[in-house]
Amino acid sequence: MKNLSKKLLVMLLAILPCFESLVMANTGGEPDVIPIKPGTSPNPNPNPQPPRARSRSRNNVEVLPECFYYNGEVSIVAGSNIASISASVIRVNDNMEWSSAGMGNTLSFVVSTEPGTYVLMLTLSDGKSYYGEYTLY
Repeated sequence: MKNLSKKLLVMLLAILPCFESLVMANTGGEPDVIPIKPGTSPNPNPNPQPPRARSRSRNNVEVLPECFYYNGEVSIVAGSNIASISASVIRVNDNMEWSSAGMGNTLSFVVSTEPGTYVLMLTLSDGKSYYGEYTLY
């Protein structure tokens, strides 16, 4: 009897990953959250002046905004020192565009759920511009 229960336990453990992936695949068909990794826009001045020597060094750390697409909505969260955000999303396939602007360091707006490649461009109140890309299948 002990040997039979060990075999049964081993069989159940062997098929558990198959059952788990089946359950995970049938969770209502909602899409996953897609992180949009932003990058800075190209430098308009290709030949910048060398930095000047400073008497005191500073430790400045640039915090990139976090951007996400979920279920037809783009959400942007920037640093706490940001007063406003303006953003636009363009579907590359047909140049369809959605845009929004708002006060504060967060912004969410509705965009398309159609398959395709999308480009997100955003400008923060501190004057910095960012872009990111995501693809819907």
